[in-house]
Amino acid sequence: MSGLCDGESRLDGRVLVSFSQHQAEGFRAERILFDRVEGMVRFRGNYSATAFRDGYRDGNHAFPGQELVILDFDDRYSIGEAMVDFAEYVGVIATTRNHMKEKHGVLAERFRVILPTDKPIMLDREAFKLMMAEVMRRFVHADAACKNIDRMYYGFPESEVFYLEGSRLFEWEGFYRAGVARLRERELQRSGRVRRPDGKATVQKSYLTFFQNRFVPGNRNNALFQLACWMRDDGVMELERLLREMNSGSGCPLEEEEMQRILRRMQ
Repeated sequence: MSGLCDGESRLDGRVLVSFSQHQAEGFRAERILFDRVEGMVRFRGNYSATAFRDGYRDGNHAFPGQELVILDFDDRYSIGEAMVDFAEYVGVIATTRNHMKEKHGVLAERFRVILPTDKPIMLDREAFKLMMAEVMRRFVHADAACKNIDRMYYGFPESEVFYLEGSRLFEWEGFYRAGVARLRERELQRSGRVRRPDGKATVQKSYLTFFQNRFVPGNRNNALFQLACWMRDDGVMELERLLREMNSGSGCPLEEEEMQRILRRMQ
């Protein structure tokens, strides 16, 4: 991941957008006054919050520097609720082309919330997705498909637009940091470890408890094999290293030949 950029956005009232009559080609980027976003959502074509190299819309051609966060809402969430939940922000709510139309057997308000950011989003495609996943954890009704940096939106000439009356620009950096922290914890757990209160990592308590209770003379091979199966089924990526670590620290470790036999049985 590229991480954060030190550059601050010029608060000039403009935001980056790109437009095209096509879904993948011909995207032309420009920075427009936010007051013109109403025209953007009514554009007879497609738009994105991302600029693309050579105008070609995909993740590989996407540039960082987005100045809008765009969220779609498609089901069981109303414009009235959104007006309350996003009341603190500068932004707009715009109905989309399936608003109050039956879709997959559901008739619902369908709309888009568009929020200018406090500074450009200087993240690569994977980091951007990580950040947006956290945004959607906060706004749980948002369409989870809208995480990608190259996301495109259909314009809707009949869109009804509502302006949010808050004063706060959307601060994305906290969501990105939360996403990084969540990813690190997930990777730690997949390694079979957890973080102690002092911040250091240790073997998950459930594995340690099992090992300490079962790894006794006469049952060591069986206990270590059962633990290995459990950790394998949990998807632990550092299984061999953790087994060796617990075995060597046990005070009565198995010989290397026995360890090898257990590991072969896991294959």
